[in-house]
Amino acid sequence: MAFGRLVFPLLVFCAVQSHAFYVPVFLWGDLAKTSLKSNPLTGVTEKEFVDTLKDEVKDDIFTVVFIEETLSVEDFSLKTSDGDTAFPYLRANLGESLYLPSVWKALDALNKFADSDKKDHVKLTENGLSAEIRPGSSKFLFIHLKDANEKDTRAELLRRHNDFMEDMFTKLHNRYDQVVAVYTAHQPSWTIPETVRVRRQASSGNKDYKLNGLRLYVAELLLMEGNKTTWLDNLENHSTEFNETLMTMSTTMNFGGDNLQLNFVMNGGYWKFDTVVYTRTSVTETLYPEIEVYAIDGFSYRCAQNVTFSRVNETVPYSVTFRDMKVQPFFKPTNESDLVFGDSFNCVGFFSVPIWSGLMVVFVLLAITFYGIMMMLDIRTMDRFDDPKGKTITINAAE
Repeated sequence: MAFGRLVFPLLVFCAVQSHAFYVPVFLWGDLAKTSLKSNPLTGVTEKEFVDTLKDEVKDDIFTVVFIEETLSVEDFSLKTSDGDTAFPYLRANLGESLYLPSVWKALDALNKFADSDKKDHVKLTENGLSAEIRPGSSKFLFIHLKDANEKDTRAELLRRHNDFMEDMFTKLHNRYDQVVAVYTAHQPSWTIPETVRVRRQASSGNKDYKLNGLRLYVAELLLMEGNKTTWLDNLENHSTEFNETLMTMSTTMNFGGDNLQLNFVMNGGYWKFDTVVYTRTSVTETLYPEIEVYAIDGFSYRCAQNVTFSRVNETVPYSVTFRDMKVQPFFKPTNESDLVFGDSFNCVGFFSVPIWSGLMVVFVLLAITFYGIMMMLDIRTMDRFDDPKGKTITINAAE
């Protein structure tokens, strides 16, 4: 029995490992044998994939490889928020394409197939391609798609890559007579649980800052300068100044060239998030909150979903937005282990809307009940009856 308990997890582990690097591969363009069909019930080995590339890609054809971080068969059936497919361009090229749903170590095979002296690697980031593509410099172009945005869903990310591949393939086809495109990934996105967990952690932008005298949690920290939006998530250093006489505290956060000075003041047992001073080179702007941010001493603030500090100068509007913020200043030098949030001040009174609704219903029901009881108590029954053999009963109007 003990041997069985040992062998079974080992077999499961081996099965997971053997499936770990199977990824889908989609080829289209000027292929040599577009009639070649794949078997969706079996995987393609690395050697078989290299042989397929030799049959499909001629020696004089320019080849571009689009590489996702993660990709699985399930991704090709995703829909955007509008109900459209995430890959309209790939779907339009199904008639002249080769789709291999399960290839073992596809990138290793592509690197072996490509001539090391005739290949280039570039990255697609949020700012565009990391290097300029020079005509005739290479025969194989590997483009690593690394422009993931925290705000995008999986379908929106794939749809953006679909549009990029369409645009890039069109430009390359205008430059070269024949072009073959390959779409694949480093590893699958659905078949390995560990991969899915890592992907979710990487997409989470929540920041929990434990600074000297300040505990700050934000989902996103946005800086808007006119129509330009910057995500401040690369905190390089910070410093805090305390004034125990005036009970004020200023924490400066340096995000590269952008600096934010968070100013807090204590008065009458309440602390207040007063202003934010934005500084960059020759720009200094004092930003004021659109709603008051305050809490009782020893409490943390957790009221609004988004808190924005803004100001409009003569030319450009500036604003800093704390999304999903929770903050608490301590007004004294504090060790990181002591930076623990106090009870949350949620800006909700004791009688909330649901409580008032319940009380109104109870009051209406009680009023109806009391009125019914009073009406029942006011009913008068007959206490005199007519005797047919006796004198007729006469009842006065007063009675």
